[in-house]
Amino acid sequence: MKRILIWALIGIFGGTALMSGKGTAADGRSLYNDKCSLCHGVRGDGKGPAGPTLSPPATDFTNPSYWQKTNDTKIADAVNNGVGAMPAFDLNPGEIKSIINYMRTFKK
Repeated sequence: MKRILIWALIGIFGGTALMSGKGTAADGRSLYNDKCSLCHGVRGDGKGPAGPTLSPPATDFTNPSYWQKTNDTKIADAVNNGVGAMPAFDLNPGEIKSIINYMRTFKK
């Protein structure tokens, strides 16, 4: 009976982990708000409370030129390794994909 319960719990939590790794924008919203909005702003415009004080200022994800010169790999690299004043974040690939997909909602 214990073994069945353990496997059931593994299935439930494993399934939840797989589902959260889908990389949807909805999944990325809370991660973005928690990790990124302080500098990049809740609207992605680089006008978070700390954004304008940075040198260089936080990136504006609503600017079309940002999206013309970047790709998912560059964004993931910035998240994993940091860039300029931005620190590195310890996120798994599914979480990064979710944040990137949410960031794309700012694209104009």
